Order: sequence, then structure tokens, then C-alpha cells
Amino acid sequence: MPFRIGIDLVEIKRFKDIAKKTRFLENNFTEKELKDCEKKQAESLAGRFAAKEAVRKTISENIAFNRVEIFNKKNGAPQVNFLDKNIKKKYKSEISITHTKHLSQAICLTEIL
Repeated sequence: MPFRIGIDLVEIKRFKDIAKKTRFLENNFTEKELKDCEKKQAESLAGRFAAKEAVRKTISENIAFNRVEIFNKKNGAPQVNFLDKNIKKKYKSEISITHTKHLSQAICLTEIL
């Protein structure tokens, strides 16, 4: 099966202000993601947003950001969950997220099933 790679980089400081905008949060994140991001809100939201951008770059579907859920496995590794069943049947994605003081970056490897 073919693979695609996507990468994205975002500034963490943008998410300090964005974290106060309820509509943006609802349109781009699931309730579970928002709860998971409470501790390091700006950094965590930036990382998840970068991951969603990276994922969208690898699939040839127009999917809303709040239909791509990024969560952490028990070992702390980030994982992609497609909330749309049709997308879930077509793609399998693995991601990695990293942060510096000012930036969050994510890379995605997607297998087309």
C-alpha cells in the first residue's frame, strides 16, 4: 500500500490567545482533546493542531479538524483517531509531535489502505 508524509509547524504563542476563543476550540478540537490539554494548554493545543494539519496533508479528503482526534496512548505517544468511519477505513496514520520553547512541530506518516 502507498504511504504519504505530512509535516506542519506552528507558533505556540498563537495558541495562548486562541485558547480563549471558544468557537475556534469547538471547531478544531474534540472535548477529550480540550480536557487532555488543560495542563500545558497553549503548547498542547499547538502540538495537536500541527498534528491535525500534518494528517490532513496526507489524506485526499476534506475532513474537519474536530473529526481528527489526537490523543496520547498509555505510554505517552500521540495517536490519531479518525472519527469518520469512512476515513478510518481508508487511512491509517502515525504521528510524532515535538516542541521547542516557541514552536510545535508534527509529522505524520499515513498508509492508504
